[in-house]
Amino acid sequence: MLPGLSSRHQSCTPFQGPGGSVDLSRFSLIEALIVMAIVGTLAAVAIGSYARWRASSTVMEAAQQFSQAVTTTRTGAKSTNTCWQIRLSAPLASATSYEIRHFPDETCTGTPTQEQTHALPRGTVIRLTGASSAGTNNVNFAPPYATTDPAPNTYLVQWSAAPSIRRTVRITSILGKVVVK
Repeated sequence: MLPGLSSRHQSCTPFQGPGGSVDLSRFSLIEALIVMAIVGTLAAVAIGSYARWRASSTVMEAAQQFSQAVTTTRTGAKSTNTCWQIRLSAPLASATSYEIRHFPDETCTGTPTQEQTHALPRGTVIRLTGASSAGTNNVNFAPPYATTDPAPNTYLVQWSAAPSIRRTVRITSILGKVVVK
């Protein structure tokens, strides 16, 4: 027996209370490290999944925004009986915005009477792909039925940090039908 301690205190171990019962109010260092490792692993998986989901939903939002802009451009050309044009702000590279241009007559020549620039959601880019990417990136909607060029245009909307996250926007017919894939 150690001097100054009663027999009651000397019989205690780190995991037993004074009466020999197990004291559950304490954790060992190894138990705390195991819990921290499990929580850290779960957090790493959850943060990665959340970031990919967020990027995917932002790319979908950008594709839907551009698709709606094409539809709005076609509707504007029909309702005003003038030529309207939609085009990417950066013709041969990945653009972060697009322009809608209104012309004073039925041809898309001369100076537009109105130009509107629309930015895509942050972190997304859009570019023209396929055979049509060698030429101009303009899509003209001419009256009276707001038809467009006969060649279908295909646009690729991507997440700038991870190009594998993408959506395709395709203008499929001369009537300007838009398909987002």
